[in-house]
Amino acid sequence: MIREYKHKSAPASLVAQIKYDGQDVLDQLFADQHDKCYLCEMKVKQFYQVEHLKSQEHFEELKFNWTNLLLSDGYCNGKKKENFDDILNPNQVNIEDVIEQRIDSINRTALFVSSDTSIPTQQTIKLLNRIFNGTYSPKLRKKREEEFYKEVEQKFNAFNKIVLDYLTNPNLQTENAVREELTIDKELLGFKYWVIKDTPKLLAVFANDIIWNKQ
Repeated sequence: MIREYKHKSAPASLVAQIKYDGQDVLDQLFADQHDKCYLCEMKVKQFYQVEHLKSQEHFEELKFNWTNLLLSDGYCNGKKKENFDDILNPNQVNIEDVIEQRIDSINRTALFVSSDTSIPTQQTIKLLNRIFNGTYSPKLRKKREEEFYKEVEQKFNAFNKIVLDYLTNPNLQTENAVREELTIDKELLGFKYWVIKDTPKLLAVFANDIIWNKQ
């Protein structure tokens, strides 16, 4: 999970309060978020949704508020629902700096850690754990949770192979391969960010490739 870009002007259908998930809203969210769910950072497929950062159930007055709308997939939105109204706002916070995001490949677990003990940060961590690690222990993920994690695992392992190729054989080709994986439209940038930050040799070369939407 990383900071997201939000277009300054609200789509016309929101201004008219016709519907919060009109085609113009969807088009702008897809453009702003590069076709990715703001929570898991995976490309959304056919089950995409316009998600309310603060839920309709508890904040009806924000139903048509452009700053409260984000693109999500059905899996992540189903984990969040109305239970996580106090998570960090990705349009305002550099979440990749606030929350350390790593994959423990041996234990097949996503790890989320922060020195910030505030409610929004801790609620965000709790939600990310539900999304990536399921509602049970990692070895007891439900079928849909396991399918989701396998996809994350596959993409993350592919990135690690590209990084390893660069570290063992640093040249322009392997360097550009890593750099391509760090562009804003790519998936799982929060995890990739910490791979780069955790490795001084990588950070020295790719520091300028992991700033994305920072302000």
